[in-house]
Amino acid sequence: MIASAARAYSSGLDPSNKKDYDQYVTEWSTHFQTCADDFELERGLNQIFAQDWAPSVELIGEAIKASRRLDTFATSVRILEALEHKVHKKEQYQQYLQVLQPMLSELGVVDKNALGEFQTVRQKVWWADAN
Repeated sequence: MIASAARAYSSGLDPSNKKDYDQYVTEWSTHFQTCADDFELERGLNQIFAQDWAPSVELIGEAIKASRRLDTFATSVRILEALEHKVHKKEQYQQYLQVLQPMLSELGVVDKNALGEFQTVRQKVWWADAN
């Protein structure tokens, strides 16, 4: 007989119930504070962004802190990008940024738009030259 252990994060929690929502935020905050590698970080991000509602400011903050602790700057930027697509209005995203701004500045994380446009540079190779 093979025993399998399955984590049951936030199963059966009702986000409209304040107690359940607080439990949800606590569970995932703890997850992000203790995740040891990129896989666990990204698994947690997949879970919180798969919900029908936008993650709380606390969860976004803990996720960004975890990504910087694990030295994945790109993931930090992608968290903000995912949040921008998850909220219903641009004003909501701006409110998140206002609340998170001190932490973002401290960690050196910027919004994708602040990085600017990048031009793709392709190396010219002799065998692809049509001339």
